[in-house]
Formats: sequence, structure tokens, C-alpha cells
Amino acid sequence: MKLDKCSHPTTKHLKVKFAVKNFNNEAKTNVAAMLRSDRMTFCEMYLQPEAAYDILSQLGEMSCVEFLDLNTDMQPFQRRYVAEVCRCAEMERKLRYMESEMTKDGIDVAEYAEEPRAMQPNEMMTYENLLEKWEEDVSEMSTNMTNLMKSFLEITEMYYMLSSVGPMLGDADMKKESMISSKRGAGDIGPGGRLAVLTGVVKRKRSFPLEMMLWRISRGNIYYRQAPKDKILQDPFTGKEIRKVAFLAICQGEQLENRMYKVFNGFRVNTYPCPKMSSERDDMMYILDTRLSDLEQVMKKTKHHRFKALLTVSKQWRHWMVQVKKAKAIYHTMNKFNIDITKKCLIGQCWVPDRDLRKVQDTLEQCSETLEINVSSFMSKTESFSVPPTYHRTNKFTHAFQNLIKAYGDSAYRELNPGLYTVVTFPFLFAVMFGDMGHALVMICFSGWMLKNEKKFMNKKSTNEIWNIMFGGRYIILLMGMFSFYTGFIYNDFFGKCVALTRSYWLNNYTKEALAKEVYLDVNPAGPTRKPYMFGIDPVISLSKNKIMILNSIKMKLAIIIGIIHMIFGTTLSLFNHIFFKRYYLITLRFIPEILMLMCLLLWLVFLIYFKWFKYGPKGSVKLDPTCAPQILILFIDMFLWAQSKPPQEECDAYMFGMQHEIQEILVIIAVLCVPMMLFGTPVYMYFHNRKMQREAYKKISSFRRYQSSPSNRNLEELIIAEANKYTTSFAELMIHQGVHTIEFVLSTISHTASYLRLWALSLAHAQLADMLWGMTLSKLALREHSINGAVKLVVIFGMWATFTVSILVVMEGLSAFLHTLRLHWVEFMSKFYAGEGHPFHPFCFKTILGGDAEKAEPSYKKK
Repeated sequence: MKLDKCSHPTTKHLKVKFAVKNFNNEAKTNVAAMLRSDRMTFCEMYLQPEAAYDILSQLGEMSCVEFLDLNTDMQPFQRRYVAEVCRCAEMERKLRYMESEMTKDGIDVAEYAEEPRAMQPNEMMTYENLLEKWEEDVSEMSTNMTNLMKSFLEITEMYYMLSSVGPMLGDADMKKESMISSKRGAGDIGPGGRLAVLTGVVKRKRSFPLEMMLWRISRGNIYYRQAPKDKILQDPFTGKEIRKVAFLAICQGEQLENRMYKVFNGFRVNTYPCPKMSSERDDMMYILDTRLSDLEQVMKKTKHHRFKALLTVSKQWRHWMVQVKKAKAIYHTMNKFNIDITKKCLIGQCWVPDRDLRKVQDTLEQCSETLEINVSSFMSKTESFSVPPTYHRTNKFTHAFQNLIKAYGDSAYRELNPGLYTVVTFPFLFAVMFGDMGHALVMICFSGWMLKNEKKFMNKKSTNEIWNIMFGGRYIILLMGMFSFYTGFIYNDFFGKCVALTRSYWLNNYTKEALAKEVYLDVNPAGPTRKPYMFGIDPVISLSKNKIMILNSIKMKLAIIIGIIHMIFGTTLSLFNHIFFKRYYLITLRFIPEILMLMCLLLWLVFLIYFKWFKYGPKGSVKLDPTCAPQILILFIDMFLWAQSKPPQEECDAYMFGMQHEIQEILVIIAVLCVPMMLFGTPVYMYFHNRKMQREAYKKISSFRRYQSSPSNRNLEELIIAEANKYTTSFAELMIHQGVHTIEFVLSTISHTASYLRLWALSLAHAQLADMLWGMTLSKLALREHSINGAVKLVVIFGMWATFTVSILVVMEGLSAFLHTLRLHWVEFMSKFYAGEGHPFHPFCFKTILGGDAEKAEPSYKKK
């Protein structure tokens, strides 16, 4: 017992140690996977036909193999497993039809507790018979229901027409002699025309055009009346509501009657006969009423039986659809394989990540052992001159950040991935523009609610695209809210108002009488003050009249500093790409001139900003007073123009320190010399390097043709020729390519720096909008009254203020800051080191197929 008691803490301590170690290893693995794409291996896979289906079913669950199509020259109907794909497509069509019928009746499809495996080949006949039976039953019941609804619609329209037209005709009977002819008065010659009475129903939106058309074709000689009330009916084919109105049209003459029928056909008018006698109309309405009640009973029972059948299907529909989709994807992938001459083996080519090679090989061996096949399936590594795909392993946290990079372009194979740095830089740059503690709390609460219900939302798929985008970026929203809370703390903004956590730096030296007389009072920083405010911007600044000027200066300089550091960091990352790909000549000919140019111009600007902040102050000598501080913009312009700067005042110095003018001249000379080095260095080096490599390739070709003449080595000869063709780029083409890059870099040095000023502009605009909304709503309309009415008004005005705050300042301003941050990463940051010319890794994955994230590549097939 003593040994157990003593050993228990030690065991627990070891478990904690191992847990921490595993967590650290996992974190390092995730960072390494995000830093560069996984190493890929090109393999050839040899599968036995008996085990191919089960093996691909396992690989589809693992989603770590991308198969290449080796039969691109074949038509879809020429492939071996086209019949199986067609059968699966037909079963999927039947399931889609039943899904549409369930949607009409509002039946929800039951979710599966556990995702089923793919349908086995020997079960296909059973599934076909089962689905065909259900489709026939549902189709028959739907057809019967449609016919009943069509009859019900016609009888309803006729009953509505009789009940509406009857009051128009009144109790008078339309006798035969009045309908056929009429006597003319004395002196008239010739018989009268026949009187035609037409009744029916027309869609409400077509009633007015119908009336106008009848008036035009008859030149106003038609008596046309509509029912005072419309009738809402149900379309038997779509189930949607349609609004119709009954009408009565009376004309004279057979020719005009024929014209009216043509117009009715064009407007899709349903005409019904109207009895001439009032008693006959009453009898017909009684008969129609009886038939309607009988049809309602029949429709109710038919609908009940159809609902029960569809409810039974809904319990297994998801299960069937998953199995059919998986089987279809497997057969479609098997069509990508080649079949050897003996037809005893399927041969395929694929890309597999190095970390998953052992797992894939074990799957091949286990499936062969389970099925007890004499010849096991295997996989072998081969060489390929094609560029491998790019695959970044992500989790639910990093997946959204990686999607931001993929929207710009997929990184080249093993290129540095900006997604790793975006996890920090993206929410930080967003927060610089969106800094407000109150608005940040709204974002944090919203993202926290999504994270709390994460499992529920992930299991329940939504068709709302906006919601899917927001839920997919829930971790981005969380980090943006947290960083915005930090920058809002620095800006001292809480819903546009300041917060005083400690005593202000400024000291009040005025009496109460002076404070009561004046609205604004001057506070001299050279006078007595306290210690500096430690938590961001001093709250007294928000009360000052020149608040915008102070914040304008601070935020503008911070935007320039952050932008320059961000660009220099992006340029530095290109160094690691050059080292990794062993392009050492680019370090000397491209990276060093670029970083020197940035440091001589932009980093010098950052140094001047900080030096001015630390050197000049109100409590120093006259020459160190802020009024004597030279303007950085003027110094920077004079630096480029090679001009001598002038002092702001006579007693002030023109420069911040001695030898500044000479140092600036040296920096400009270095920056200018970097331009020809960038422009001519790489083309000249590549020209001589290509000539050398081309000569060596031609030597290989000549020696190969001398000793190797068999036809089996033609592929190797083609590869050597293709290698030689890589080095045939002309010097003019190299110069054009490098000239474009050099011009773009030199111009972007200034334009990209100016582009980062959007950090300053949006931050200032966001703060002013929040302040204006507070002043125009709560401060002006609600907080000035101290009565009971003021309390009621405060509740109403607060609701209005909260609505505008969330909709405008959080949603719209947040979206604007998000888009600007995205642009800063895509253009200003990633252009320094990121090519984005790769193609993504598309593994054979059931989750992607079932989730609809990728379009199926299989062609459409017709049922035989």
C-alpha cells in the first residue's frame, strides 16, 4: 500500500509530462504543415479487380490519394465501368425525385446516426428493385393526386364562375329567340346577328390586358364584366397559389365570337358553359358542390396514403443516397484506371502525401488479406516530371484562414504559405481599422455563440450561403473581435466614447467660475502635468476641440509604420523561399537589392517618425519645442529631390540631427544603384546559365543516341529533350520578364506604402461614425430628459441606437474593414514573396462528394 501511495503521484506526473510532450509535438506538426505544403509522392497502384472496389471504398474514407485519369483519350461510353456508373446515376435520379416529392409535402429527411459504408456490388440489384418499387408507388400516387387536384381545380373554377356570373345575369332567363336573332325597327333592312355569351376565369395579372385586347378587336362592341372578388386557387402541378377572376363577355356575330376564342387561347383563359336558365344554374351549382365534397374526401385519403409512403422513404432516404453516391464515385474512379493485357489487374497513377504512404500501403494489404486474394494489391513509387499538387493540412481553426489565401491562388509546391502568418496579421490589420471595445464585444459574443453551438450547426447543414460563410469564418470573427478589443483599448473607444481608467496626464488649473463661463479652455502641455496616461490615448483628448487633428496625426503615422514593417516582413520571407528552392543567385541579384531599397527609403521614414516623437517635446528647450520640429514629409521630399531643407522658423534647425542631409544622400544613392542591379542582374546570369545547361543537355542527347537505339528508350529520350527545352529562353524574354518585375517593385514601393493609409482613414471614419451616432441619437434625443417620459423615450431610442450600431457600425463597417484587410494581404503583403501558381490537391474523398464542396467530374449518362 505504501508503494502504491508513493507511486501514484509519480505516475500522474509522468502522464502529464507525456501529455504536454504530445501536445507540443502536435502543435509543431500543425505549424510545419501550415508553413509549407506536404511532400507529395507520385505512385503507381496495382489493384486486383476483386479487391479494387473495397480498396477504393477505404481510400475514399481516408481522403489522402488523388488519382489521375489515364483514359482521357477514351469516350465515356468506352470505359469499362460505364454500365455501373449509369445504374448508380439512375438510382440517384430516383432518389432525387422522391426528395422533391418529400419537399412538396414538407417532410424532413431523417439524419443518420452513423455514416454508412458504400453499397456493395452484390447489393446493387436489390437496391435497384427496391428504389424502382418505391418510385413507381410514389409516382402513381403523385399522378393520381395531380389528376384529382386538376379535376378539383376545374370544378372549383366552374363553381366560382357560376356564383360570380349569376348575380350579373340576375333572375332573367336567356331565351332562345333573344340569343339567335332580333327584329330591327321600321326601315331597317336585313336580319340581326347572333348573340354569344362567353364565361370563364382568367389569372388576375392577365385580366386587364385581356379586357384591353377584347376592346381592341371588337372596337368597343363587347360587353365585358369581371367578378368583384378574386379567387385564390392552388396549381395542381406546382402546388403554388394562383389568383383568378371570373368574367362575362357578350358579343354579337359569329366572326367576333371566333376572334374572342383566339384571344382566350392566347391568354390561357379557361372557359366554362353557363346555363341559360336561372334554375339550371342553381341545379348545376348544387351538383358541383356535391362533387367538390366527394373529391375532397378522396383527395384527403390519397394525400394521407402518399404522406405515409413518403414518410417511410424519408427514414431511409439519407442512408440510401450516401451509399449510392459512394458507389457511383468508386466506379467513376475505377474508370480512371488502366487494365493490363491479361485483364487481371487495374493500374492507376496517383499522388500521395509522404505522411500517408504507410497508411495507404497498410490499407492495400489489409483489404487483400480480408478478401483472401492470392495476389495482393500493392503500390510503388515512380518518378514524374509533372509539378506535384499543393496540400496544406488544416484543422477547423486554420481552415478559414487558408481559404482566404486560396481565394487569391493556390501556392506553388512547397512554397511558403501565407496562411500561417495570416492567422495573426489579418485580425490585427482589421483591428487597426475597426478598433472599438464595444463593437468588438458584439463580434466576440456572436462568434462565441457560434462556437458554443458548433457541433449542432455542423451536423445540421444549411442552404443559406451567407450563414455558411459566416459560420465557416467563426474563428476569424473571434480573433478579429479580440484584436479589435485590444486596439479599441489603445484608442480608448467604447461605442465611440472614452473610458478613464486612471488619472489623466493633463492637470486642471482653472477655477470653477472659469470653467462655467467658457466651453473650451486652453491647456498648455508645457505647464504642470501628471504622469502620462498608461492605457492608450488620454481620455481628455476626446473632449478637446482639436481631437481630430491629434488622432489624425497619430493614426496616420501608425498606419505608415505598420505598413512598412508588414512589407519588409513579406520581402524577408522571399529569402527563405530562395534558400529552400536553392535559388541562391536570387539572394544576391534580387533579395538584397529589394531589401536595401526598402530599408534605405521606407525604414528610414520609420526611423524619422520615431526620432521626432522621442526628441521633440513641449518641456524642452526652444529648439526642441514641437513648433521647431521639421516636417517629415518635407524632409522626405527634399531627400528625393536632392535639395537642402529649410528650417520651420529662424531660431530652429532644418534637420533633426547633424549629418542628416549627408546620410539621406547616401541612402538615395544606394537605393538608386539597386535598380540596375535588379533590372540586369538576373537576366544576365540566367542567360549564361541557360547556355551552359543547354550544352550539357545536348551532350546527354548525343551520347544517348549513340549507345541507346532500342524503341523502349524513346520515352527517356523525350524526357532529355524536354529538359533541354527548359533552357531555350531568349535573353530578350528574360529582360522583359525582369523589367516588368523591377518596374512593378519600384513603383509599388511608394504606392503600397500609400495603400496602407487606409488603416488610418477607416479607423478615423469608424470612430467619427460611432461618435456621431451617439450624439445624434442617445445624447440628443434621450439623455437630456430626466422625467418618466425621458425613461420611456430612452428605451425606444436605445433600441434604435443599438439597431444602427449593429447593422451599420458592426456589420457594414466590419465588412468594409474586412475587404480592405483582404486587399492589403493579397496585394501589398503577398506580392513580395508569394507566386500562387500551384494547383491544389484533390483527393478521392467521400466527404467532399457528399458535402457538395466539389463538382463531380463524371460525365452525364443516359439510361439504356
